[in-house]
This record gives sequence, structure tokens and C-alpha cells, in this order.
Amino acid sequence: MKTLIVYAHPWEGSFNHFILTKVSGLLKEKKEDVDIIDLNKDGFDPVMRSADLKLFSKGQYADKLAENYVKRLKAADQLVLIFPIWWYGEPAILKGFYDKVFLRGQVYDEVGHDMVGLLKIKKAVILTTATIDKQIFAYLGDPINNVLARGTLALIGIKDVTWLHCPTVYSSDSRTQFLKEIDEYFAK
Repeated sequence: MKTLIVYAHPWEGSFNHFILTKVSGLLKEKKEDVDIIDLNKDGFDPVMRSADLKLFSKGQYADKLAENYVKRLKAADQLVLIFPIWWYGEPAILKGFYDKVFLRGQVYDEVGHDMVGLLKIKKAVILTTATIDKQIFAYLGDPINNVLARGTLALIGIKDVTWLHCPTVYSSDSRTQFLKEIDEYFAK
């Protein structure tokens, strides 16, 4: 199985970076092929520019990194997203990844009034850290589950999505519990 990890945190000293190292290690122990997109390290520009929009409706890329990323998405069987929650959602660089990479004719198509996913990826896991728990997300409309998992990812064909969340990233107990959940998930 080939797993694509999309990582969106700028600091190598972060707990998110530790999670990236741990997850890639767990997958390699299982002899899985692991591909890592590190958006910050790559210098990915998340802003849609006029050159991007000129080609957007054609399903073509002005951004060479975005074009490279879609090829890697198409080669993957599983997707892992690792990011911190900032202001109740993804960092801007990850939102820009969806905007610039998830194009019609590349990762989805339109059939009548329906969107049909074109990727062979059927399974994804979202790994997040924050200083709030899932109950607060539920109060806010559950944006990670409702917008990202059941919206964006489902519309491009990824239906089996699991969200694991570290609610108090500054707490060693919370981190320990989160790492246990990650171990259990990837032991399957």
C-alpha cells in the first residue's frame, strides 16, 4: 500500500513534527511505501493567483508544485493529513493545498449535478492537535468532520475517513493518549 502524508506545520520542533516522524515510522515498519508532502518545507504558495485561476476551470495547473502534488495523490492508496487546529480549522497552507490541487478533471469530475471522486484513495486519517476538545468543535458545527471529512474528502471520493485529535497539546497526558490512539489506528 502507498500512503501519502500531507503535513502542514512550519516548525520541526513541534509535536506535529513528532507525529509525522512517528506515523511515517509505523508505516515503514509495516513495509508500506510512504510519500511525504511537507507543504512548508516545500515552500508551497497557498494563494490562488491569477495564473492559477486562468487554468482552474480547465483542470490545469500554473503552480508546478500543485501539479506534482496531484500526481502523488493519484499514486496513493491511503491519505494521512497532519496539522494543528488554528482558529477552529486548518492552517491556511493546507486550505490552499485543497484550493490549488483538488481540481475538476484531476481529483473529481462532475456528472450531472453530482461530484464523482477520481482518486483511488478510499481511506484517510486526519491527525490534529489543538488546545480545545471535540466538544467545542461540535458546538461550532464540527468543521473537521462536516467540512473536511464529509465534505471535501468525500466529494473527491475518500469515504472512509477517521479523525484522531489531541485536545490539549500542551498536556503530557493528552499527548500520551493521542499517541496511543495513533498506535492503535496504524496497528490495524
